[in-house]
Amino acid sequence: MQINLSTRSMADYELFLKIKELPCYKFHGRTADFPDQYADRIMGKAIAIADVEYEPADFLFDYQKAIAAMAITKRKFAIFADCGLGKTFIYAEFMRHCHKVLDAGKAILIVCPLMVVGQTIEEFASRYGDALPLEHVAAKDLAAWTELGGRFGITNFEALGDHVSRGRLGALIVDESSMLKSHYGKWGNEIIRLGRGLEWKLAGTGTPAPNDRIEYANHAVFLDAAPNVNAFLARYFVNRGQKVERWSIKAHALGAFYRGLSHWSIFLTNPATYGWKDHAADIPPIHVHIEHVPLAASQQEAIQETTGQLLVSQLGGIGMRSKVGQISKGRHNGEAIETHKPQYILDLVSSWPTEQTIIWCLYNAEQEKVAAMFPSDTIANITGATPLPERMRLIGEFKAGRLRTIITKPKILGFGLNLQCATRQVFSGLQDSYEQYYQAVKRSNRVGSTRPLNVHIPVTDAEYPMIETVLSKAARVQQDTEQQERIFHASTTL
Repeated sequence: MQINLSTRSMADYELFLKIKELPCYKFHGRTADFPDQYADRIMGKAIAIADVEYEPADFLFDYQKAIAAMAITKRKFAIFADCGLGKTFIYAEFMRHCHKVLDAGKAILIVCPLMVVGQTIEEFASRYGDALPLEHVAAKDLAAWTELGGRFGITNFEALGDHVSRGRLGALIVDESSMLKSHYGKWGNEIIRLGRGLEWKLAGTGTPAPNDRIEYANHAVFLDAAPNVNAFLARYFVNRGQKVERWSIKAHALGAFYRGLSHWSIFLTNPATYGWKDHAADIPPIHVHIEHVPLAASQQEAIQETTGQLLVSQLGGIGMRSKVGQISKGRHNGEAIETHKPQYILDLVSSWPTEQTIIWCLYNAEQEKVAAMFPSDTIANITGATPLPERMRLIGEFKAGRLRTIITKPKILGFGLNLQCATRQVFSGLQDSYEQYYQAVKRSNRVGSTRPLNVHIPVTDAEYPMIETVLSKAARVQQDTEQQERIFHASTTL
């Protein structure tokens, strides 16, 4: 909503002060611009919106129906829901309702990771058919599409740029919106820019770690719950001026923090917490196996040379961890050295001939070594250089069961994809990132999974400190996340 203020009117000055108290507002000269949802606070009356009742699809879980209804009621909403709880169909419900209330000339766009585009189109088609004909808008076509394209579109984050105008956009949905967590990153800024002024916006991602609450900041800005990142942070956090954990929540502000979030988001790891049926309880368990791989003599020498330690117990910073990680995978100072791990992985995968496997690697050379151990016609080796059509073909072959093994990296396939067909995962290595590990594991452990997932982590002596770091984070985050959900629930009005 926009209103013009007079600098000579005391009544307008009082309006100015009211507007300054809103969570989100802007001034352009004497024109005040703020979301329509706050019109009743300023003008004493709400802006009328299309009176269209939400009619949920009958195949949804109860919590999906309830969350879709919340998002539609709020019009600007974030879903912080654990991986595998079915956020995609909530996006579809939001899009379906927007289609009913928006003018015919408006467009509705989903932005998501590149590898998730095709999967989302397939899921929409499987449940909604021609009712939601989702069009894949390639990067080269996006600028034209927002001006003159169709009604329903989906594109990837890499397509965004300042050459893309908001154009006909009437609603914007952001999948895997953790991409917003880099506060001043390119994609985050572009998404916020495209969404500015829209009344229908939805974001969805996995639940942020409890020690990463500032991830919510850009979501708040995107959804007009805060004017900028610093304003959001200053409301609840204290800047300690440190490089690590720089922002810490203010004393006694935890309840206020979650109450604030509850006005524009839902935090969900266990549907039963809110009284919904716990469909997540039907997800089979995850069994983690840590398996020892002996170091080759050349690796032992390289590690002693690099760390100065005979038995590695402390690895220091990221640089040292990367060097030790490379050595453990058979690479030192840019040269290949002996390693037993690729053969160990081959033997491991060969021991379950009737099950499908995803092998996660960290480095290019490591991935090449592992892939070279397998017959080329039995694997899908997906790298950053693999063209998108070929990636999609290989994933299709894997889902159909015609390929037993995928070899790739978490940053390539570790976010958003549904790969429940894999009942085994092998991590050639881990390096501190709990988020990457958890996201990768959840590709194969989701609502709809029917068999337990066995996760195998073969490690050398030198890698144990890194593995212990990730797994200890996993246990701590699980406990803290459950506590965080309870606090959030107690702060909501559900």
